[in-house]
Amino acid sequence: MSDEKNDPNRVDVDLPVPMPVGTGYPGMVNVRGISFDRIGVEQAKTPSGLVAPKGEKGVETEWDAGNLDSAITWLETHAAYLHRLSYDMSDIKEKLGGDQAIAGKGPLGGFQYAQQLAQKHQQVYGSTEGGLRTLSENLYSAAEALRTVKRNYESAEGANAMSAQEMQKAFTDAARGGS
Repeated sequence: MSDEKNDPNRVDVDLPVPMPVGTGYPGMVNVRGISFDRIGVEQAKTPSGLVAPKGEKGVETEWDAGNLDSAITWLETHAAYLHRLSYDMSDIKEKLGGDQAIAGKGPLGGFQYAQQLAQKHQQVYGSTEGGLRTLSENLYSAAEALRTVKRNYESAEGANAMSAQEMQKAFTDAARGGS
């Protein structure tokens, strides 16, 4: 407990709250407090490993086609896994009794609350399955968008290289007295 009071990340906020002492004495109140931790953005710190020492450049954040290829592979691998997982979930549905569970013919039986529970199971199952498929599609879309960025990056890099070569040729020609 003493460590919590000395913790620089902890801010105690005490709010006095009047509490009635008893129902027989309506005017009598006992003031008690509520205490809670307030940890928020104002207490956030940047980890020292992310801050470059004085005079140093720090971590380089540079992208090239190789980095983009590995990011595309990562996205597509995870998208494929989630897509496959969404279809492999059918085993779970079968163990819950499938569509017959709502009609009272599942492993939970036919009483009212079993049917309500089966309906909840089916709703959770359906939303989870749909969520996995949507996430998979979004990851595939992100990979395709990143592939487009990579193509644009490579074509811009090629255009810049051509422009630099043409500029060098123009300077060389000008230095020789050509047009």
